[in-house]
Amino acid sequence: CFFLMFSNLFFELKNVLMETQMKKIKNILFKVIVLSSLYTLIYTSLQSEELKIYSERQPLLIEPLLKEFEKDTGIKVEWIYSKKGLVQKIILEKNRPVADIFLSSDISRLIDIAEADASVKMQPLSMVPENLQSDYWAGLTQRARIIYVNKELGVKNINYEDLASEEYKGKICIRSGFHPYNISLFASLMAHYSEEWLESYLISLKANLARKPQGNDRDQVKAIYAGVCDYSLGNHYYFFKMQDNDDQKMWLDKATIVFPNQDNRGTHVNISGIAILNENNKDLAEKLVNFLSGTKAQSIYANDNNEFPVSPDVPLSDRVQSLAGNVKFDSLDLEELASNRRAVLNILNKINFDE
Repeated sequence: CFFLMFSNLFFELKNVLMETQMKKIKNILFKVIVLSSLYTLIYTSLQSEELKIYSERQPLLIEPLLKEFEKDTGIKVEWIYSKKGLVQKIILEKNRPVADIFLSSDISRLIDIAEADASVKMQPLSMVPENLQSDYWAGLTQRARIIYVNKELGVKNINYEDLASEEYKGKICIRSGFHPYNISLFASLMAHYSEEWLESYLISLKANLARKPQGNDRDQVKAIYAGVCDYSLGNHYYFFKMQDNDDQKMWLDKATIVFPNQDNRGTHVNISGIAILNENNKDLAEKLVNFLSGTKAQSIYANDNNEFPVSPDVPLSDRVQSLAGNVKFDSLDLEELASNRRAVLNILNKINFDE
């Protein structure tokens, strides 16, 4: 439509030039300027009403929330899900961002893009505790790193530190020590003790393993069921995933869960979180950030995904409440945790933890 209008104007301009009618030329030029401005305004308006998202969070977890956001705001959301490679993609695109938002399943990836200057400074969020946000990212949900225990042992209380004790030799199963979930836990231990202490701890933990690190969190619970080990580390929400899976719920016949360190600092938590990538669409992106950290979205996270909301004002789902009760969480600032990650990786490599 705009193309045809411009074409007609230029044909008219050509005829006028031939007739040297200056007054008409001025009128036509004025129309061109007005149409150009109108086109720019409409194009910009259309662009500003759309958000592009890179998401590590699985579609079944995030899609209901994004649909609710679209319904509430009329803002269209286009999103790409990928389990791997998004951090590298974001860093490569940082000077010309393709996406406006990054939804991460782990604190380490949010920190990676912040350190690469690939995320945009955000406004502080009143619904999110200070230790779960920074200038460049914010937590949206919390997941506890718990210990799955053989029910027959009757264990009620345990600390992460205990797993390095001699009495646990040959009794522990774990996924790769290099997985972000474990790196996050190890980094928190280093924050509470020291780099030297952590190296000694990881050497002892490795010596206590029943097998080489392998599989995912649920595979470790399966190993308890199979009698391979008595203890494993895993995120709390896998308990519900196994409960709801006909092929896996039998594994919980032999395993129960313990929230570690309840007699001192509390259980370690990691987060899923959000970062803004595109300064040019920041105002719109902040609408989504505020929505996802607000009461409505936090309640959806709690009830649909069985995660711990970051907002202390949002109640737990009935299922999580029955499992966790008044569990105490480690209040360590996640930025401090982040600063230890490189040292943790160096130790894991030094001692060949997965070998």
